[in-house]
Amino acid sequence: MKLSNHLTIRLSGIFILIMLVWSIIYFFFQMTEIYDGIDEGLNNLKQEFIYEANRSPDFVVDMEKHNPLNIIIDKISFEEAKDFKETYTASKVYFITEEEEEEVRMLTTAFFCEQNNQYYKLKIFTSTVESDDLIKSMLYLLIALWVCLALVIILVIKRVIHSSNKPFYQLLHDLKNFKLGDGKMIEFPANNIYEYTELNSSVKDLLEDNINAYNEQKNFIENASHELQTPLSITIGKLELIMNSNKLDQQQLEEMASALNSLNRMKRLNSSLLLLSKIKNKQFSEKEAVDMVNIFEEIANDFEDITNHKEITLTINKKVDTLIVQMNKDLAYILVNNLIKNAVSHNIKKGKIEISIDENSVIITNDGEPVNTDIFERYVSASKDAKSSGLGLSIVKSIVELYKFRITHEYKGKHMFKLVFPN
Repeated sequence: MKLSNHLTIRLSGIFILIMLVWSIIYFFFQMTEIYDGIDEGLNNLKQEFIYEANRSPDFVVDMEKHNPLNIIIDKISFEEAKDFKETYTASKVYFITEEEEEEVRMLTTAFFCEQNNQYYKLKIFTSTVESDDLIKSMLYLLIALWVCLALVIILVIKRVIHSSNKPFYQLLHDLKNFKLGDGKMIEFPANNIYEYTELNSSVKDLLEDNINAYNEQKNFIENASHELQTPLSITIGKLELIMNSNKLDQQQLEEMASALNSLNRMKRLNSSLLLLSKIKNKQFSEKEAVDMVNIFEEIANDFEDITNHKEITLTINKKVDTLIVQMNKDLAYILVNNLIKNAVSHNIKKGKIEISIDENSVIITNDGEPVNTDIFERYVSASKDAKSSGLGLSIVKSIVELYKFRITHEYKGKHMFKLVFPN
């Protein structure tokens, strides 16, 4: 979820909750005021009724005789009257004209009539239809106001947050497109938000340190590799001259051959480590459309002498004529070369290698002994060849990760590598 959406939901939720609580409290107080007004009107009517009953001898009798629609009078005893509590209640009364029961607000009280020395229970009620309509209208207006405010709050908060976070999104976009090998610094536009200014400053310092460290590491690796390659080549050349001088006995020749093999292996290891470092540092930035089918066929032909010598059968099964991948062409050759070399080196005499190519993947299957560790780790090799540096598959994995391909390995009587390219 995006930061702006997350903050919008959180802040809108808080504001909407506050509005909801406020609306409930407001509605409660308005209801209280409405009923207080109705009760006050009923109380005034009660006072007028009791006043007229005590002033006019025939008032109560007339009321009982005419039976007003909103007044009910019943005689009660002193015992009932002395503990009688005045109440205001919501009730329902049947109205003949409406032919249905309607909600009413009813006052129930008791009083003593001095004209006839009699206690009465008095019920006075008034219809709350108009009040109910008023309450419904008020409730609908509140809901409409609440919905409109909620929508406005959500839109305003989202707009404000998005506008305020523009420097952050710009920085995020620039960081996604930043490439360490380019050596180009991100541009940091000025803004008036303190935190984003501090963030830009911190990111700038961090990127500058990383660019400097990257350049220093790159220069060190290249210089160290070059400085190592030169003396190694000179030493190997001198040893070969000495071995060809016919001045050494058999034991000395064997010892010199062992030393020469070690130096050659060190030379290959140095080259492989340099290549691996360049891949990790993304120094192969150029991309082009590469036909993997042609490359597999070309590399397979290059290994024909070795496979014939080891009596290995290598076959290529093509389901497609071309498999185009966007990558550096040199790395494509290195990738395929190391995969086929691995299949040949880890194979057995008179073994088989099968390469199957379809529209988005290549499967390489070869005979060989199982390996109990991660075969893509550095210096892991099932081959007994002293010429192997143990970095071939590690280089393959680095190339695959660089271009976001996918490669898997499993062993079920045979080694099977599956290289999957993105669509």
